[in-house]
Amino acid sequence: MASPPRTSSAAENLPGKMQVEPAAEPFAIAIAYSRCPLPMTRADQMTVAHLISFLKARGHAVDLYALDTGEEITGAQKDWLETHCRRVTLFPHGLGHSLLGMVSGLVRGFPLQVGWFLNAAQKRAIEEGMVRADIGYAYYIRSAETLRRGFAGKPTYLAMQLSQSLNTRRMVEHYRNLKEKLLYSVESRLVRGYEARVWPDFTRTVLIGPQDVAEMAQICREKGLPEIDNVFYGPHGTDISRFKPRGDVAVTPRSLVFNGVLRTYTNVHAITWFVANVWPLVRAKAPDATLTVVGRDPRPEVVALGELDGVTVTGEVKEPADYIARAAVCIDPVQAGAGMQNKLVEFMAVAKPIVATTVANEGINASPGEHLVLADDPHDMAVEILDLFDKPERAAKIGAAARKFVQESWTWEAHFLRLEADMMEAMRAMARESS
Repeated sequence: MASPPRTSSAAENLPGKMQVEPAAEPFAIAIAYSRCPLPMTRADQMTVAHLISFLKARGHAVDLYALDTGEEITGAQKDWLETHCRRVTLFPHGLGHSLLGMVSGLVRGFPLQVGWFLNAAQKRAIEEGMVRADIGYAYYIRSAETLRRGFAGKPTYLAMQLSQSLNTRRMVEHYRNLKEKLLYSVESRLVRGYEARVWPDFTRTVLIGPQDVAEMAQICREKGLPEIDNVFYGPHGTDISRFKPRGDVAVTPRSLVFNGVLRTYTNVHAITWFVANVWPLVRAKAPDATLTVVGRDPRPEVVALGELDGVTVTGEVKEPADYIARAAVCIDPVQAGAGMQNKLVEFMAVAKPIVATTVANEGINASPGEHLVLADDPHDMAVEILDLFDKPERAAKIGAAARKFVQESWTWEAHFLRLEADMMEAMRAMARESS
């Protein structure tokens, strides 16, 4: 029997309802997070919000301990959190908290990003709240200190997701701004020491893909410490009812779309590199080609791209899926960073032909030539884009295969059901050890 369509709450910037049955053995989970999951303006917020939606649909009790960093939340979003969680506790965390935490963290050798989000009230509340929980879950290394020391008989998960050692190392390699390059050089050294030492203090370390695990193993060897051995692969998913083929939207011939948060360096570097190195080659062969850059908070260098012929920079839009649907080809030229590219999965879910870099595909492992086209050299990338422009049958075949790949492997439900099964086994293992 076909599942009923998932109701979408895109207009309210809320996760859709998960299509899962209630769990046979519900549990209580404490989630520590460095910001409020709503609104879903960042990939990490989207992941945590969808995890909460999944846990609620499965009948689990969620106690959320998050920092209030001042981001505005609507009444509907607040109601959603209170409906989906057993408890919601938001801890004020302004600039003063962050600066004090960063100084305190540096004294202890913590990365800047860990110190920036240290919050003593959050840590105390979680330590007290774990009495009511069966399992603890800290999202990103920024929240690791809240659950780091363990709780007798209760599994703890560190959702590191991407190796920040890999992420910051690649940023340093690609940064042009001297001040930013220096800052991330310092952060990279701090992160490498921290990640090598923090993982053993958790039952599981959640990472997205093999590249992140390989980096973690390498830094452990560098520090003369045991190699990481508690990994669970936990990538992000996508809402295939929101991101889907759109028969009601006409494709604009010879059009390219790039989508992402345009204040983050990885996206800024990706699109400015593309426009400088690939776009002139495309336009030389296809003068009528267009490029639409979609995303919130574009940096000045991204805004400036909109002055070029054929390039439009939209800024934040109500529904990115509408712009993706109109694209003839979607691009993901990311070269810096680590982890997985949510945009790539979203492009695939809309059944779009994609030209992406090898780095962009690392956390997804789509099959080159079948689900997408990979190209790292500017000339090769331009050639592939032009070929997809000129061969709609090839483009449609790749897009259809991409959509099928996402349906089979990249839904939120698929990933979270595997995570839930691992959590259940971790709890059973601890129960056996204590009996």
